[in-house]
Amino acid sequence: MGRPNPSDGLGTDPDSPGRLEAGRLRFFHNAKFYSQLASSAVTTPLAQEHQACAIVHVPDRPDTPEPCMPVFSRFGRYIEEVARRGSLRSAAEWLNIAPSAINRQIIMAEEELGTPLFDRLPQGLRLTPAGEHLIYNLKRWKREFENVQSEIKNIQGLASGRITLAVAEAIAGDLLAGILADFHADYPHVMISTHVVGGGGVREMVLNGNADVGLTFMSTSYRVMRVEHSVSLTPGLAMLPDHPLTHRTSIELSECRDLPLILPEEGLLIRNSIESALASCGVTLNPVAACNNFAFMKAMVFRRIGVALLTRAEILSEIRSRQLAFVPLSDSQVEPSSLSLVTSAHPSSAALRLAGVIVKAMDDMTERAI
Repeated sequence: MGRPNPSDGLGTDPDSPGRLEAGRLRFFHNAKFYSQLASSAVTTPLAQEHQACAIVHVPDRPDTPEPCMPVFSRFGRYIEEVARRGSLRSAAEWLNIAPSAINRQIIMAEEELGTPLFDRLPQGLRLTPAGEHLIYNLKRWKREFENVQSEIKNIQGLASGRITLAVAEAIAGDLLAGILADFHADYPHVMISTHVVGGGGVREMVLNGNADVGLTFMSTSYRVMRVEHSVSLTPGLAMLPDHPLTHRTSIELSECRDLPLILPEEGLLIRNSIESALASCGVTLNPVAACNNFAFMKAMVFRRIGVALLTRAEILSEIRSRQLAFVPLSDSQVEPSSLSLVTSAHPSSAALRLAGVIVKAMDDMTERAI
């Protein structure tokens, strides 16, 4: 591999060889993994289940405090920031260090791996496939190391830690707040970082190691994802308690033709299920509104615009407080929605405890529990 062009912002390190030795990288345990990495042109994360080695950086500035153990210190921060900003100088300004410090680390890493981590382009720096693979695994190793730290704290009897929870937008609201309140009652010092995203976003966060626990609607389970628990929820009509249909125990799609329906927007799983059932039974509906936000759908019901087609999960707190009533669809062609609790490949004990609280809440969503 040739030396980078200094004009690209990632050039020859002007510092002395002694400084280079102080900042060297050490790679442990699985040399075969790195030889595969160097020759790989795959940009997708293929090593999800690999037990790859740790990257240990021996700091070149021992007087600078590190936020955690050296295994995830300067090298990881440097390369991630350069990748994020596409510029060595911008990354150095953000990190408040000399560009040569970042330059030195990246050059040594490329020499150790035997492959470029960045393409040097006129407009800046861009990760190579090998660089993308390394960044992905650095993030995964960091997440797993944080889980180890959490486990050690649990062994020491320290009821603290951090959990990242990703949830589908349909679940956010009073229901989720109630789940977190129950958890914090038992574990008041565990901090939960909650991300409300689309259903596909939940799966992506868990698969990429950016979330410990995910709660979302899924039609199938995904490889490398642990599905801890699932409940089937039949779609139905959400309506005000004084609606004439509240006395019904179920309703068919053919009876909904003349109702002022508020439907989920096309593309959502529940809408796909309804459209498939409508095609099977030859029924055409006449909705008055469609929306991709479940909170707004409920607001329209409260304003008497119509009745909303949802599942119990979206209106569970309103059902319990008797603000809304729910009548399930009885058509056999309607496929129930599967609400699934997923966790990372190696969840911490704190994450599993949160999962236990969520499982109880999920079981409470079923018809027999209401």
